[in-house]
Amino acid sequence: MADLRGAFLGSGKVSLKDLQNPKGHIPIGNCNSLQYAAEAETIEDKDYTTPGGGLDASVQRISALNVTYNARHFNKANIARAIYASATDIASGTVTSETHKAYKGSLIRLSKPVDAAVTVVVKSTGGSPITYVEGDDYLVSPAGVTIMETGDIVDDADIEIDYGYPSHANIQALVNSGKRYSLLFEGLNEARSGKPVIIEVFKVNHSPASLSVIADQFEGMEFTAKAEKDQTRIGVGLSQYMEILDVD
Repeated sequence: MADLRGAFLGSGKVSLKDLQNPKGHIPIGNCNSLQYAAEAETIEDKDYTTPGGGLDASVQRISALNVTYNARHFNKANIARAIYASATDIASGTVTSETHKAYKGSLIRLSKPVDAAVTVVVKSTGGSPITYVEGDDYLVSPAGVTIMETGDIVDDADIEIDYGYPSHANIQALVNSGKRYSLLFEGLNEARSGKPVIIEVFKVNHSPASLSVIADQFEGMEFTAKAEKDQTRIGVGLSQYMEILDVD
């Protein structure tokens, strides 16, 4: 039977399964690129029979299968994978009497993000605390409280801050080593009327990725991973690295 496959214009979904804690493949969101590239190693035997030299024999071996993709969704799982981080969901709540040193013109970064819907109270410490006035003595921003140059809060003052915080993700960088994942592409070939193409790399090890957060266009995280042998796949003709299912 003739193989009528031709041009390829792909789109589809990329998902990962944590091999240490497998709970199925979890979609990672929009990706604008996904590539698989074999890295070759060449072994050569020079021709020493003639003065001009040359090549008597050569062997090409695949030394690595590299996977690269650009994740466009800055969700907590993608960010954590990029910087080997942990990610924890924090429910909304309030903080009472968080203590800090105040200095005029400086921002006091609070331990949690500030909920703009909850009034922030700044007061002095001691037996008869002074409650300062927002807009006169300090300004509130998502990261914390800025002490105003013209306000009544003096340099090196001890202050206490009451505030509310919204639900948020707490992502702690460089606390985990790289995890192993199964990477699945559930794609469609638009050049063949949307015929399905399913590709799985059974075990990949990611390199760290960069985070770009100030730009003039939408940003993504460029991930690179190397395929490792999946020794759980045993059988005649079975790859321990990658499988492609291309529907007729």
